[in-house]
Amino acid sequence: MNYTGIGQPDIREFFNSMPMGKKQWTVFFVCFAAVAIEGFDTIVMAFIAPAVSHDLHLSPAALAPLVALGLCGLLIGSIVGGTMADRVGRRVVCIVAITWFGIAGLASSEAQSILQLVILRFITGLGVGAAMPASSSLVAEYSPDRLRPVMLASLFCGFLFGAAAAGFVTSLAIGALGWRGMLVLSGALPLCVSVAFVWLVPESPLYMVASRKPAVAVRRIVERVFPAVDCSGIDFVIAAPAGSTGGSLALVAKAYRLGTVLTWIAEFAGYLVFFLVGSWLPTHLKQSGLTMHDASQVSSMFQFGALGGAVLFAFLVRRYNVASVVAGAFGAGSLLVIALGMSEMASWQAGVVFMAGLAIGGPLTCVNTIPGIFYPTALRASGGGWTVAVGRLGSIIGSSLIGVIVISGFPFLIVCVLLSIPLLTASACMLVMARVLSAQQRLSNEHRESSNLVSTQDPPLPNSTEVRIR
Repeated sequence: MNYTGIGQPDIREFFNSMPMGKKQWTVFFVCFAAVAIEGFDTIVMAFIAPAVSHDLHLSPAALAPLVALGLCGLLIGSIVGGTMADRVGRRVVCIVAITWFGIAGLASSEAQSILQLVILRFITGLGVGAAMPASSSLVAEYSPDRLRPVMLASLFCGFLFGAAAAGFVTSLAIGALGWRGMLVLSGALPLCVSVAFVWLVPESPLYMVASRKPAVAVRRIVERVFPAVDCSGIDFVIAAPAGSTGGSLALVAKAYRLGTVLTWIAEFAGYLVFFLVGSWLPTHLKQSGLTMHDASQVSSMFQFGALGGAVLFAFLVRRYNVASVVAGAFGAGSLLVIALGMSEMASWQAGVVFMAGLAIGGPLTCVNTIPGIFYPTALRASGGGWTVAVGRLGSIIGSSLIGVIVISGFPFLIVCVLLSIPLLTASACMLVMARVLSAQQRLSNEHRESSNLVSTQDPPLPNSTEVRIR
């Protein structure tokens, strides 16, 4: 294998020309573990809530702020974490954020009142939210373009995996550990992942080049990622598209405004429906006559469907435009949520619940990959942070609408028909976004072909250097 370039090769083209190496896979798996722990920590409170209520002598309504403020922490943390990751680096934000919510998780286990617990869960949410855009940016920038969609989709499967594991682990361990022990576990796990980050994950070379870090530092990390490559004398650069200066306002600049708005609408609508259905379904099934055990079993199919969909779509985005995959899934989801309303007390209800979870929850992981594909390096973490924040806003509103639905007394079918509307809107937005991504890819390919043509026709530059294979 040979890689020959001029003295200032584009760092992205260098990564695209190299096969995935051991260090790149290490970065992915450590980030996957971080995202899985984030999913575990976010959902575990819902499973231990009955034990918390019993121990602190609280009514179920008194626990509502735990979920709401935890999601608010995620929203704020996502914005702040994404912005900081574009300013100070992906790695340092990951380490600080993961350590933050690990310590906050341990502190939560010592809460002596509901007020203390609510405050500590909000603080925990800040760290969880901040870690997401930074870790996704690392995976995006360590992946070659050809694998970036599937790597990001696989990464976000980790959140659903962690969420599903939270229920499984709680059912096995809460008897022995209690709710405080579960919070100790949710705090200890991220601290272990933080140590792995410090030990195994270097900063993103793409971020370092875009931030004009010293060339020697960039070469040191590149040679750590690709040990067989000798980068002596190479001064990597990165071509910055127009309008790619850092800062959150750049996300709505002319070059990115349409894609940003389309992605935000789809993210908001998808999370609104997913959290509303996922949170409301157990209560509705219980009210419709099922036992608590049966209602929990049927409603859990929605979460398992989301996990199955995330895995399925992670494979599909490798072959198809990610926005097209999301558009098709949300379109099917709009029909399945109506079928869910028609399946009340039917023998095939559990199957419809599973398929609805697959088509509604599964594509959410793919929507979260779009910032890593659509935005340039200087905006990638900020774009990911704001997208996650918009999704959390949708989840907060979706969760808050449950009380309105219960009070309204609307029939189950009517509610499900109404929920199909935001899914259809998200599907339409992703159809347009598919064209935006295709046009962006076409321009990128034309630019690459033009650069290759110039490099073959022009004589070598005086400072041309070969990237040598040791």
